[in-house]
Amino acid sequence: MIYFITENYIKLKTPITRNVDVNEITPFVKSCSDRRIQPICGSHFYNDLLTKYNAQTLSADETTLVELIQPCLAWYSAAEAVLSLTYQLKNKGVQKQNGDFSESVAKDEILLMYDHYQSDAAFYEQRLRVYLKENKDLFAEYTSTDNNDSDMKPDKRTETGTGYTNNIMII
Repeated sequence: MIYFITENYIKLKTPITRNVDVNEITPFVKSCSDRRIQPICGSHFYNDLLTKYNAQTLSADETTLVELIQPCLAWYSAAEAVLSLTYQLKNKGVQKQNGDFSESVAKDEILLMYDHYQSDAAFYEQRLRVYLKENKDLFAEYTSTDNNDSDMKPDKRTETGTGYTNNIMII
C-alpha cells in the first residue's frame, strides 16, 4: 500500500537524494502517516482516503486534500530518516554510517537537521489543518459519525464554543 507519497515524490520534494535506498525510508512513511495524518483526518476518513488514493478514485476535493497531505508527510518522513540514515541497527549493534568520500556529522548537527525538517513539516501540517477545518463540509466521510477520533473535530460536550459543558458540578 502506498501511503500518499511515492519514492519519486520524496526524492524530488525533500533533501533526500536519489542514491538513498527507498527501503531505508518507507518504514517512516507509514509510521508518520499513522502518527501525523491519521489523527488529523480521523481513522474512518483516513482509511477511506487511503483506499481511494491507492485505487486512484479520489474526487477533485480529495485530490486537493491529498496534495496538502503529501508535503507534510514527506517532510515528517525525512525528519525521521535523518537519525536512521546516520545510525543503523545492525547485527553488531548500532552502527554509524560513513562513506569513502563523506564525513559523518556530529550528533548536534543531526539534531539540527531533524529540527529543521520537523519545522518544515509543521508548516505543511498547519496548512493541512486550516484547509480541512475550512472545507470540512466537502468530505462526507470526515464529518460522518463513524469518524469519531479526529483531533480536529469538536468535542460534542463543548460544541457551543464556550468551553463549558452542560454538566452540573455539585460541591
